[in-house]
Amino acid sequence: MVEGEGLVSRLVEVGPAGAQFLGPVIVEIPHFGSMRGKERELIVLRSDNGETWKEHQYDYSPQDLNHLLNGMDEELDSLAELEKKRICRIVTRDFPQYFAVVSRIKQESNHMGPEGVLTSLTVPMVRASFPQGALTKRIRVGLQAQPIPDELMKTIVGSRATFSPIVTVEPRRRKFHKPITMTIPVPPPSGENVANGYRGDSAPCLRLLCSITGGTSPAQWEDITGTTPLSFVTECVSFTTNVSARFWLADCHQLPETVGFAAQLYRELICVPYLAKFVVFAKMNDPVESRLRCFCMTDDKVDKTLEQQENFEEVARSKDIEVLEGKPIHVDCYGNLAPLVKTGQQLVFNFYAFKENRLPFCVKIRDISQEALRAIVIS
Repeated sequence: MVEGEGLVSRLVEVGPAGAQFLGPVIVEIPHFGSMRGKERELIVLRSDNGETWKEHQYDYSPQDLNHLLNGMDEELDSLAELEKKRICRIVTRDFPQYFAVVSRIKQESNHMGPEGVLTSLTVPMVRASFPQGALTKRIRVGLQAQPIPDELMKTIVGSRATFSPIVTVEPRRRKFHKPITMTIPVPPPSGENVANGYRGDSAPCLRLLCSITGGTSPAQWEDITGTTPLSFVTECVSFTTNVSARFWLADCHQLPETVGFAAQLYRELICVPYLAKFVVFAKMNDPVESRLRCFCMTDDKVDKTLEQQENFEEVARSKDIEVLEGKPIHVDCYGNLAPLVKTGQQLVFNFYAFKENRLPFCVKIRDISQEALRAIVIS
């Protein structure tokens, strides 16, 4: 997977592989990705052998589908209803061996000809302008803009730095025959620079970072401010580039620390968000002690868990909650319940989509003369 992308459903095998149909076939697959409004999107990949994958492309309109179902006792959900139910619809005239539903940062894409402009719908101030002659043939070009949550930025770097959205031009590492112009909103001034703002073309703390790696290679951020002139235009910075890459503006008055801060923040930003449920099972050992198991579930069914077979009782279940792939989940007990753990030991487990994310532990009643009021807090 490319950084920031992740499977949001299990791989779906269809058959007979290679079958050609006389008309379009509709396949609907439930998914567990958090789209965060318009920040992320779903794409469908297909493979004939499980090793080589490509994006599945099939253009259709609602009118086409209604015509397809004409005369059938079947009603299709609207795109809004599919989004609400978290279902991905695939329309195809042939079957590969596998389909995969993938979540990624929303990307505006178009077949660019001799010249043109791509603008991000997620962050409208982000755009890529292609002058006459930048491309010698029509190719599909993509533009991504990933906003940076203020809360996350403050948690990771405090007031020491601020960052613009991360902007990516796909396909990466492609050289243009003429430089293209990138426009990115400037981040708010950080720390001691807050009162000063940006004046003219003078902003010594504003740095332009670039990662030219592509494919599945991890990003490697470099400060290219010294070799790339920046122009200020209405709360934005414009610059030219000969190569498609990933770009990021940072305002940091500790200049040697800029790339390090960016790398820390980026590691958090590339974690794919999922919607999962937390379920707590319990089994009493004696009147004052119980075994608990905290389970973070994506597509698992409660009645098919090991806990059901071992006669555990379900005692709590959450609504859908956003969790991040590979990140730790901390569990605490409050009230009249105390976890039986060693001093200083934390109740923690990591989340991985479509895996058995289970944390077993024991609890006891603190005061047997009081009701066993309890609260289990997951963060």
